[in-house]
Amino acid sequence: MISASILRKYALLPLSGLAVACGSGGEPVKIAGGKPAAGAPAAADKIGQINVLVDASGGMQGFMHANAPGEPGSNFQQTVAALLSDVNGQHGAPAAYYFVKEATGADPRILVPTSYGALTSAVSTGIQRPALGTELPLMLAEALKLHAQRPGTVSLIVSDFIYSPKNSGETWRVKTDVKDALATADAARLAVSVFANTSEYRGNFYPGNRTRPQPLHGEKLPYYIWVLGAPALVAQVDGTLLKRLAGQPQAHFNTRFAPPYTALDHFQNKGEWYKTEPVAGVPTLGFTKSVSRKEPAEVVFGLDLKAVPAEWQKAAAQGLRLDAAATDATLLRTWPVAQEPAAAGKPYLQQYTYLAKIRVNQIPGAGALMHLTLPRQQPAWVAQTSTANDSNITKQGPKTFLLADVLQGVADYFADQPSAQLSLDLPIRVQRAE
Repeated sequence: MISASILRKYALLPLSGLAVACGSGGEPVKIAGGKPAAGAPAAADKIGQINVLVDASGGMQGFMHANAPGEPGSNFQQTVAALLSDVNGQHGAPAAYYFVKEATGADPRILVPTSYGALTSAVSTGIQRPALGTELPLMLAEALKLHAQRPGTVSLIVSDFIYSPKNSGETWRVKTDVKDALATADAARLAVSVFANTSEYRGNFYPGNRTRPQPLHGEKLPYYIWVLGAPALVAQVDGTLLKRLAGQPQAHFNTRFAPPYTALDHFQNKGEWYKTEPVAGVPTLGFTKSVSRKEPAEVVFGLDLKAVPAEWQKAAAQGLRLDAAATDATLLRTWPVAQEPAAAGKPYLQQYTYLAKIRVNQIPGAGALMHLTLPRQQPAWVAQTSTANDSNITKQGPKTFLLADVLQGVADYFADQPSAQLSLDLPIRVQRAE
């Protein structure tokens, strides 16, 4: 989001006429029930509210503009209008809609309640009276205030997320400012997903480094949809309301994806073992005979990763690891089901995307909890999209001022959470049969 002082410098009009009667904006939202991560409390699985917040600052006018008859509308308009329609057309949890602006003496609100109709009209036909922009940290803090008022809230925030501190000599504080803004929430109970995209931009672009505005005539600029909420709930929204964005660049912080996975007891198995009832939701294997290095057991797991981010799916074949606990187990191989010759004749394999073969050499008397894990990596697109100087955006291409610092601030906030090291953590219990 463009800094308020930058927009004031260019004398943008105040927000008026955008606020309408606060209400649900239409039908409540239906969210498909999601599977919580192993050990996650069941209460975290229920969405109580969906909030949609759209940046109504002058810096967003280039994305939300009027179109001539027959024009298809910008990528931004098509994507956000479809998202709003998806939210409005669902049933199950109420939805609320807001414009985001700067607080003023005449109107101290940062989030202005509105309706689905008013918000989608602004996206589709343009912001008639653009507001001054609010600072990114304030926008995040205000969204989290709504979460505190109603547990189970998930917020979708649409903006260019350009953050330029009012004091240009304090851009080094961007990471800290973003981290502090999130600190009103408990890091263990919050997750953030970021979906990136680009869209043609018409109008004045206001650089984050406070140089003069640049007129653009359809050049592409980045915009983002952020999802904030409880970890299991954010994963649900990512996989349902935002499923049309699955192919876009993404970054996830503390989001708990719990993809289906199970031992395949009739495929390339070795040794005497069987599947028992899950313990606390964790797949459990019972071994009827001792194993050793000379006589190991081998188990193939089917992993359905279709609902996790595409970049994680690509990383799974080479990046999946095994925390063997006290079992002395090893991960022999991970491979896509599409590359398994036997899959064509075995329909039960085709419901999975990857296979992982584990060799078990030792079963402790009290059992053990192994973990298939995928180490977390910073998405490459973040550095590629970030710039410390956007004063000549037409030559640079689609970049966002200090984006890497903004997302590093989010990462710093979650640094003490297990998800800071792991994208996926799939536990497996092994024990001797009774």
